[in-house]
Amino acid sequence: MSARRPGVLTDLVLLLSALLFACAPQAVAAGHTLPRGTASGFELAARSATEQCRRPPVKTARARPWAQEMLAPERVRELTRGAGVTVAVVDSGVDATTPQLAGAVLDGVDVLSDGGGTADTDCLGHGTFVAGIIAARPAEGTGFTGVAPAATILPVRDTRSKQGGSAESMARGIRAATEAGAQVVNISASTNYDDAALREAVEYALSRDVLIVAAAANEAQRGNPVPYPASYPGVLAVGAIDSTGERAEFSQTGKFIDLVAPGVDVVSVGPGGPGHWQDSGTSFAAPFVSGTAALVRAYHPELTAAQVRHRLTSTASHPGTEVPDEATGWGVVDPYSAVTSVLPSGQGTGSGAGTVRVEHPDVPRDDPTPMRVVLISTVGVTLLISLAAIGARLGPAGWRRGWRRRRVARVVDSAGADGNGKDHPHVSAR
Repeated sequence: MSARRPGVLTDLVLLLSALLFACAPQAVAAGHTLPRGTASGFELAARSATEQCRRPPVKTARARPWAQEMLAPERVRELTRGAGVTVAVVDSGVDATTPQLAGAVLDGVDVLSDGGGTADTDCLGHGTFVAGIIAARPAEGTGFTGVAPAATILPVRDTRSKQGGSAESMARGIRAATEAGAQVVNISASTNYDDAALREAVEYALSRDVLIVAAAANEAQRGNPVPYPASYPGVLAVGAIDSTGERAEFSQTGKFIDLVAPGVDVVSVGPGGPGHWQDSGTSFAAPFVSGTAALVRAYHPELTAAQVRHRLTSTASHPGTEVPDEATGWGVVDPYSAVTSVLPSGQGTGSGAGTVRVEHPDVPRDDPTPMRVVLISTVGVTLLISLAAIGARLGPAGWRRGWRRRRVARVVDSAGADGNGKDHPHVSAR
């Protein structure tokens, strides 16, 4: 998950993990590693010796994190905060007691439980971290807030292991999220195998007008395999960038990449605590796009999931390269443009970018008076008034001359140049 180069011991561990993974083709690799502490001072609470679960984070991010600074989702808060939109987080569960998620988390569904238990608790912390990026509410004393701070989180637990769950449990999670009414589904995990059940679950969700946002995975430096469900048709695949806007070195690449979002040293909440954690990975880039999708679906409820997907790619901040690019797709997700841009007619469901114009956020979208009519009327009235004034001033004089052309006096300077500025000593070309 981290952009930092691991040590020799870590390399050996990763190699052994990869060999074990190869022996279990249905395993979901995934992004289910827990956030790590960094030099910035955010701490991970140690596991309890008895519960083997993460304790609440205790350090608080006072300043506004760089990711929120870059995307500036608060620019659309007067228009939409994501209210009325349910975003499913198919992950390790989401802790409903976390202060900045209080009131935002539904009971959810635990697809690992035979009795159909809830998923509003989170031992690992990964799902809570993801949910915070999407919908954390503002809180005093911190600059961290989710992208869509009025959206509702539907937790769907498909794993209890930091190594991830299985393709089969993820498929069940996607179906459960769809049946529970989610409009956006966030998947911050992946598998390197094209699993039939997973593909069918994705197709089922898409047929029910659900937008699926999936992380591109973190194995660019270990073979760059094709990740699923990110590479399935119709899924919005998200890679990671750092604070300079460059692709994170671990972020996987390919023609399937649609967008990129902050994924290095990202800040979010942890289970139960008032504080914050910080970590890196495409797992944490995907929820920035899911949160933006919630803003769009709240402000443009008439749009289908396919149209929302197209809007997100069309309004991205495009890099200085030909798009789509296999490293960054159509560019960096842009919440403000995604909500306020007006797409050209005929570009509702296609893929790719088109020319857009931006609405003025102070003007209601349903204003019955077209702005061009107001502009034309204003210019017309001004022109009529000006002509009337000119006529009132020049009319009598013109009448006396029988409307003959008035002679024009030409001013010539000492060097012989006329008043038009030709060879005039005081006129300079620019």
